[in-house]
Amino acid sequence: MTNGRFRLAQLLVGLVAVFAIGFGAYMLAQPLLWYRALPTVVFTGPFNQHFVRDIGAAYLACGVLLGWAVLDLRARRLAVLAGALWLSLHALVHLYEVITGICGVAIFWRDFPGVFGPPVLALLGWWLARR
Repeated sequence: MTNGRFRLAQLLVGLVAVFAIGFGAYMLAQPLLWYRALPTVVFTGPFNQHFVRDIGAAYLACGVLLGWAVLDLRARRLAVLAGALWLSLHALVHLYEVITGICGVAIFWRDFPGVFGPPVLALLGWWLARR
C-alpha cells in the first residue's frame, strides 16, 4: 500500500469520526436545537427528546469507534466496518422511506449528503487501507 493512499484512508475515516462525534454530541447536548436546525427533520414527526438523544448516542458511538480506528488503521480496519455499520443502516432506512413513500424525494435529496456521505467515506477509507 502506498503511503499516500494510506494517509487518504486515515483522512476519510478521521473526517467521518469528527462529523459523527460532533453531530452526536450536539444531539445529546441540545436535542431541541438540533431538531429545529435541520429543516428536513421536522417532516419525520414531532420532537421526541429521548429519540433524538438515542440517535445522538449512536452517532457518538460510531464516531468514537472510527476515531479509535484511525489511530492504528492498519490493525483496526475491522473497527472501521463496525463504526460504519450504523451509519450505513441509517442511510438504508432513509432509502427505504423514500422507496415506500414515507418520505418525499425532495427531502431525501436534501438529506443525501449528510446521511449517505459519512458511511460512503468511511467505507472508502476502509477499502483504501487494505494491504
